[in-house]
Amino acid sequence: MLKQAWIVSFIRFPMLVVSLFMMFLIFSFSGLEFQFPFLPEMSTLYFTVVNILCFFLLHRIVKNEGRSIKELTGYKRERLRKDILFGFLWLFTLFIPFVLTVMGVMFVIYGADMFQQFEAVFAGEGAVLYERPWWLMYFASIISLLFPIFNAPIEELMYRGYAQPIFMKHYNKMWIGILIPSIGFALQHTMLAATFEGAFIYAAAFFVWGIGSGINFHKQQRLFPLIICHFLVNISFSIFPIPFLVMGIY
Repeated sequence: MLKQAWIVSFIRFPMLVVSLFMMFLIFSFSGLEFQFPFLPEMSTLYFTVVNILCFFLLHRIVKNEGRSIKELTGYKRERLRKDILFGFLWLFTLFIPFVLTVMGVMFVIYGADMFQQFEAVFAGEGAVLYERPWWLMYFASIISLLFPIFNAPIEELMYRGYAQPIFMKHYNKMWIGILIPSIGFALQHTMLAATFEGAFIYAAAFFVWGIGSGINFHKQQRLFPLIICHFLVNISFSIFPIPFLVMGIY
């Protein structure tokens, strides 16, 4: 099981790289221009592909161990209301250190000029890079609405629900069990960045988020509130393309 825990913790990053590269090739052959490897506006597309593949991978792993995906989620109908409330609580408690980490790393890199660098770091050089065909943006927006349904549970299941308890049991240390999946969690989120500086900042911020989530899961022994928390974050991120489509901005 230890081998599977290492695979589950770090398989998503190379899968995302391959998925991004394949999407870039398809779009390039179609005559579309992109700033490879930074395609944050298309991230829900290649993340969704990887989420589906990871679901089948994790399902096969836990099935071979005599367990199920539902068992890992810890879903209990009678606790749903309480789990939703904890989800909002974890959103608040995790978001504060996340933002502080982003601000702190930005200050370390840019000093007093950090606020003038936000657009360049998180949107790339020139916020509008290339014109996108309407059909591609509509397709990406539809996938964005479905994205939280797949992404939130599969990430929490892989990093916290599956890998973390195995590392804790094998190494007999809480901090190792939380640390290793948090590294993998942070690494995969560099694929959301628009610049190399943004990738570094995302890695630091999502590492802190992963540590906080790991501690919450260990203390509460409940994964479903973290799935709800993760879903709330993803849904807020995913709705951004929709207003631009409504206003006719592609």
